[in-house]
Amino acid sequence: MSSALTYPLPLLPSIPDDLENLDTRHALPHLMALMKNTLIRGLNRIHACAPLVIIGHPALPPFLDYVRSLLVQLDVHLEEDATFFSANALAAIATSDANPDTQTIRESIVSLTSLVSTWINVGVSLSFRSQFITREQDDTFYCPSTLCDGLSFGPALVAVMQAQIKTLTPTLLDSIISRLDLFELITSSVNRVGERSDMTFLLPFVVSHHDHTTSTHWPKIPEDGIEAFPTLILSHPGCWQFAPFNPITRETQSLISISA
Repeated sequence: MSSALTYPLPLLPSIPDDLENLDTRHALPHLMALMKNTLIRGLNRIHACAPLVIIGHPALPPFLDYVRSLLVQLDVHLEEDATFFSANALAAIATSDANPDTQTIRESIVSLTSLVSTWINVGVSLSFRSQFITREQDDTFYCPSTLCDGLSFGPALVAVMQAQIKTLTPTLLDSIISRLDLFELITSSVNRVGERSDMTFLLPFVVSHHDHTTSTHWPKIPEDGIEAFPTLILSHPGCWQFAPFNPITRETQSLISISA
């Protein structure tokens, strides 16, 4: 299924409706699609930026921070998917495409995360010893082609997501779980993700990787969260230049400034 997919990875279909006004059994696949699309956009940006941010580029340190943080969040997302669809209330679909086996994909994500962490650590070490990086050290410090190769799990991941969303029809969900029970599962899931995530990255990430023109109602961010945004984005300085949308203005961001 994934063989037909390549970068840039296709997005999942979504609707512009306010999902809070829908029955949770109808809203769930659309809610999932919106969140998964932010992650897909992130992978697409990494793949597009990697050849531009080469050794010596001033944006390399924040780019590697962006890559590592996104990969960590992606792994959290996939683990939570497995936890969510393994709940007793959803046992009827626990072995279907709604709950795919992403272990191999997650292993690829963890492996790439480890490699990027090594690049970051080597870069910090070298910065203390010398401002110059020799050609022999290039691949140890950072290799754009290796990064792109490490993203090869992307097509398989999106294929799994497509099948998952397609499986979660309102008719199916109506037949196995009540609206209130599913609402409680969703609430618990959101709380678990929040507990396991770096919120100084997650909140700006979601906003800066969601196309506001596809839905003006999502994501729902508390007023205190919005007020904290200018401070939050400083926790990962430089990261948000790689996002497709500005986290404050939500305007589209091109890659021209990065390639300059």
